[in-house]
Amino acid sequence: MTAALALGAVGLVAALLLVVAKAVLAAREKENAGAVVEAIDALLPQSQCAQCGYPGCKPYAQAVAAGERLDLCTPGGPETAVRLQALLAREAPADELPAPKEQIARIVAADCVGCALCIDACPVDAIAGAPKYLHAVVEAHCTGCELCVPACPVDCIELIAAPADGQAVSRRLKPLRRRRPSSSVAEARPDAVACIRCGWCEPACPVDLSPVALHDAYERELADETAFNCIECGACTAACPSRIDLVSEFRVMKTRQWSELARREKAEAARQRFDAHTARLERDAQREAAQRDQRLRQRRVW
Repeated sequence: MTAALALGAVGLVAALLLVVAKAVLAAREKENAGAVVEAIDALLPQSQCAQCGYPGCKPYAQAVAAGERLDLCTPGGPETAVRLQALLAREAPADELPAPKEQIARIVAADCVGCALCIDACPVDAIAGAPKYLHAVVEAHCTGCELCVPACPVDCIELIAAPADGQAVSRRLKPLRRRRPSSSVAEARPDAVACIRCGWCEPACPVDLSPVALHDAYERELADETAFNCIECGACTAACPSRIDLVSEFRVMKTRQWSELARREKAEAARQRFDAHTARLERDAQREAAQRDQRLRQRRVW
């Protein structure tokens, strides 16, 4: 009798432990899946254009985490597919996407009738205006998704090339961008040879950077935020026996990282506007449903 009770107690404890372990594992899997979705979403351009077949970038990120193709993002182009491939360690299809279009929408003022249909169609609320008034596109917020074009009943929205002077970048980044080095391409010296990792450049740096590590990051096209601490004095270039123009390489690294920072900043702003736009549409739908129910109740009372 005692042995049977002991075995029953052991079985009960084991069953409880299995239930707890299953719940913990399920919670961890859900958390890991959420982290993967967030990482995928961070690589997408956040144009919210629905050209991938999903209503936005976040739903597409969830689909990719579940096994969807990596090359469905047309605005992101082949670069986004390659980034997703590196993140997920999955092979992308061989067929390449067309190059992303750098475009924004513009409303022809003479033809706009103020119907406001384009405002709800814009996924990032980049169109300003009110019913029966002239509308305008906020160029800094427009992602060029083209969703407003079919929504316009008078065909007064056209797509134009995006401004090349950086106006589409958020205002917070503009002061920083003015400090970006003007050189964008590193020109190697004619007599330069491969780095021999002698380390002579490191004691020459007055701000205690590691020019060797920065050079390796440049060669591998990786990001290294310590490059922003370079004052471009040229001491490392003068000390290099391989005659590598290290300063020019560090300028290129800064340019790359500023461009990536600007892309991420714009994408995050677009994602936040898309979330706000979706929330606004949901609130409007709930308010309309509540008003409709109230009218029905009033009719029943009468």
